[in-house]
Formats: sequence, C-alpha cells, structure tokens
Amino acid sequence: MVIYKELEHKAAGHDGTMTDEDGLLIFKPLNPQELAFYKNIQTRLEKPKRFEEGDVPLELWMPTYLGLLEEGVNKPTDNAQIITDGSDLSKSTVALRGLGLDENSDGEDHKGFLVLENLIAGYHKPNIMDIKLGKILYDENASEEKKARLSKVSETTTSGLLGFRICGMKIQENKYTMDLDLQHHEKHTDDGYIFVNKMFGRTRTVEDVHQAFDMYFSNQKLSEPRIEQLKHNFSQRLQLLYNTLLNEEVRMISSSLLFVYEGDPMRWDEENDEDPIINDQFGDCSGDESSLATDFDTEDTPVRSPPLSSLSLIDFAHSQLTPGKGYDENVIEGIESLMDIFDKSFT
Repeated sequence: MVIYKELEHKAAGHDGTMTDEDGLLIFKPLNPQELAFYKNIQTRLEKPKRFEEGDVPLELWMPTYLGLLEEGVNKPTDNAQIITDGSDLSKSTVALRGLGLDENSDGEDHKGFLVLENLIAGYHKPNIMDIKLGKILYDENASEEKKARLSKVSETTTSGLLGFRICGMKIQENKYTMDLDLQHHEKHTDDGYIFVNKMFGRTRTVEDVHQAFDMYFSNQKLSEPRIEQLKHNFSQRLQLLYNTLLNEEVRMISSSLLFVYEGDPMRWDEENDEDPIINDQFGDCSGDESSLATDFDTEDTPVRSPPLSSLSLIDFAHSQLTPGKGYDENVIEGIESLMDIFDKSFT
C-alpha cells in the first residue's frame, strides 16, 4: 500500500504538495502549463545532452519529471495510478509503470498531481532556501487585480530592485537565527530547525539582504572549511546557471531557485567532502520503459546518495518556451544580483 504524507522539508511553496512514505517523490498539484513546460524541456532526454564546452543543459537544473498521478478526491489515494513518460527512474528506489492514461496526455482533462523527484531525498539534515526570481511576478494571463497586487510586492521588496526575493528557509538553528523577529520565523523545537517565513524576505533591503545569506550558511555543525566550500560551490553554480539561461529562449515567470546543503557532518565524512558542482542526475539514461517495474516494490533497488549540496530551478506554472525571443532578461537580472552578492560577500 502506498502511503502519502505532507512534504516535511520545504522552505516555501503552496499547500497540497505531497510525498511518498520514503520521501523519494514529490506529488505536486497539476498545472497544465507547468506540465507542458516539463515535457517540452525534458523531451531532450530522448537524446541526452552531455556537457559541451562547459555548458550545462537546462534540464539538469530542473527536478526530473516522472509522470502524472491521477487524483482520488482531493489527494493521492492508495489506488492512484502513475503515468510515466519513460524517464530514467534508475536513480530512485521507486520504479513505476504507466497505467490507464496515454503518455501523450496534456493533463487538461485530468485532475491530479505531477510526479517529480524529491530534490532533498537522501539528505540527513537538509538546509533549504527558496528564492523567487524576477522583477515581474505575473504572466499575461493574470487578472488586473493580481497584476496590481504582485506589482506592489515587487515594488516594495528586493524583487523590484534586485530581481530576486527570499521566499523562505528551513535551516538548522544558528547564531543568526537567535535574533530573528518573532513575525519572521517559527521554531521547530523537536528537531533543531527554524522555519524562516516569507515576511522575512519581504522585509529585506538592498543594504541588508546579504545578511540573509550569512544566516543561511552559518551552520554550527559544519567546520569553516566546509562552509567555505559550500559558498564557493554555489557561486560556481550560479555562474554556470547564468551561462545556461543566456542560451535558452524561455520565460519563467515566478520560478524559484532552490538551494540545498547537507548539515550532517557525518555525511560529509562519508563523502570525503566531495561535492560536485553539477550532479548529472540523469546518468546514462536510455529511456527504456522495459526496465520499469510494475508496482512500488523498492526493496532490491539501490539508492544513490544525493550530493552534499545542490542548486535547482523549480516552479514552472507560469513558464513557457519562447523561440525567437532571446533569453529571459527578467530571470537573468536576478541571477546577476545573486552572483554579485556571492562575489562581494563570499570571495
């Protein structure tokens, strides 16, 4: 029997996102535009790209899309069905076969959930930060009321000035979290975590936003060399992502960057402090559906450890491919501001 539960570790996002009992998959409420974006981008996996001349393909910055989960009433049910598109599932302990719905379905006639890899699966003590990108936070389909409301948010926060805004963090307690305003966080006394809410990010300014990154990386369990390594690796990832987006003709309104790092020093010991800048999550994917299991039997499938840290693009409900329109300046400006903060603060 498949057991579904609320996603435990998240820094922001909408309610309704679920995970499986092992925390390997994400079940996100279906949005047809987001589904189309995932499928358009990840069709490239049929002929997997490899790193060429230092370039990293966009799909390597995104969670792996695995398929659709048909909805019972309001949430996944024990008899729900997974519809896969032949994506590589070998890295997960869950292997699924499509049932009951044509794999070319666009999802418009079905209520349900996108099935995505859980980007924090395998982390012992994940420290997470969600950063929304862009000065413009609405697409052309937004109502006038929504445009006005989100324009106000942009104008009064770092979104409008820097092209990004911190939406939330879930991090281990540290010397900086002790000074947080009571309206800006919730303390998880049972597990040593602090949840930093969206109001914290909305009250940051150009002058003090760099202090939020100081708080994120201030981990009392990790040595200073390990923290410096994290800062360096994320700085390098931002530069690589910047190069990727300069070569992509997409528009990603209200998408986010997800920062994750391991706060358990024992895992750092196990990995000998080796943390690749880019984790080629697709391995040697062949897309062979014959290799997929027919149920949720996971006992004999090996688990691949996650990297010690990662940077990913998430949330594509307002994203689309825009051939002929050049790169997404709205997103690029936010990446440039983040690169500038890392250059000034951490180098």
